[in-house]
Amino acid sequence: MKWVEPKVFKIAETTINREAIKEFLKGIGAEDWLEKQDWLRPGPRGELDEGAILIEIAGRTCYRSFGVGLNPNVTRIRENRRDYLTNVISKGDGSTLEHSGASWIFADVSRVFTHELVRHRAGVAISQESLRYVRPKELRMTLVPGSELARLENLDDVTRALEDLERRYFELADRIIQPQMKFDEKKGWTSALRRALPDGIATNIVWSANHRTMRWVLEMRTAPSAEVEMRFVIDKMGQILQRDHPDLYGDFKRIPHEDGVGAQWVPQLRSKV
Repeated sequence: MKWVEPKVFKIAETTINREAIKEFLKGIGAEDWLEKQDWLRPGPRGELDEGAILIEIAGRTCYRSFGVGLNPNVTRIRENRRDYLTNVISKGDGSTLEHSGASWIFADVSRVFTHELVRHRAGVAISQESLRYVRPKELRMTLVPGSELARLENLDDVTRALEDLERRYFELADRIIQPQMKFDEKKGWTSALRRALPDGIATNIVWSANHRTMRWVLEMRTAPSAEVEMRFVIDKMGQILQRDHPDLYGDFKRIPHEDGVGAQWVPQLRSKV
């Protein structure tokens, strides 16, 4: 039996097709705005937040606000991207934030964590390691540093109880699931025997979400009343988001929790765009 700590990896994010955007902007007469853009020519990877650029373009398309004169109703525009996105978030124009997002792997998280994460369904995609198909080779249990479980004086007693469960599970699995069985039969028994495994078993999940959803999850799942593992993992996600997408998450204030596990993320512009 092994205790493991949850880990967070951002594995993908939105990128833009510069040539297609240029063609569109030239077609609507927005050449002057286009020539001022820092993304006009590709730079080093990661230098620009392309997700934020996409959100800005989506928002400006709604009002044709790429410059004064393109829409007779528009007499002034916000030239600076950060100012523009700050206004979008402040007003609660959240639909534009749905165009851009990121993909994550939350590794060695418990099924307690994933059961709560999958409650967020709007604007997300989920692919989780399946205990119906994947038969564990060892019992790996998620342990959040600083959590109630980690602070237990008798954690060794819990470890011994889990080791006894591990021994019984593998005795049962080795007796029932034979190498010569067909895959579907192995799958069926793997699915049946997983009922003996605890919710705290470590798993891996790929989670993709748009920025509208991530802002809400960051606020909700780091609140003081949130489950401790949620606070720990989503706090790590928040630190990456604020580092990589300052125009979209720069308004959040990070407040460490009194118990030392993670931090609360509080939006300063607007809650739930």
